[in-house]
Amino acid sequence: MNSIKNILAVACLLLFSHALRAQTNYNYALATDYSMNIQGGSNLHGWTEKVGKAEGSASVHWNDNGSFDLNNLELLIRANSITSSEGFVMNSKTYKALNATQYPTITFVLTSASKSLPADGKEHELIVSGRLTVAGLTQSVALHAMVKATTHGTISFEGSQPVKMSDYRIDPPTALFGTLKVANDVSFQFKTRFIDNNH
Repeated sequence: MNSIKNILAVACLLLFSHALRAQTNYNYALATDYSMNIQGGSNLHGWTEKVGKAEGSASVHWNDNGSFDLNNLELLIRANSITSSEGFVMNSKTYKALNATQYPTITFVLTSASKSLPADGKEHELIVSGRLTVAGLTQSVALHAMVKATTHGTISFEGSQPVKMSDYRIDPPTALFGTLKVANDVSFQFKTRFIDNNH
């Protein structure tokens, strides 16, 4: 009888400790006040494209010392929501270059983060590795971001990521009967907040 009680006691302790560990993992969702832009140049002048529709989620593990680890982060951009400062003509050329009909989304999926970060409301640099998929082609990237967090509250990410269109087999678009030629190198600039959706 005592052995049965001991087994039950151990089982209860294991279940309880597992429940406590599970409670330290929190799910986050991308807030709607994000700012994401693609900036580039051409043989005539610079240009900007703005992301209109995006979705995102993250999973965070909170440590006993108040720091956190970014376990997972996924970002999805609707390709046909991107609008250009050059107007609707460039919009259509962008969608064609991205093959937005066949590949309607641009995605980033985290594979690893460089370190734990404190949730002290201050900015800290974080390097994350992940898979970026554009126009159906996936490449591994290392992304630098400034991250600011409060305990179990909001986690903010801000930074920029250089991208070569040719890495994704994208031909830089042209306009004005070929007079305007877009440069191969662009910069993806982002300012986002992820909100704890457990409360």
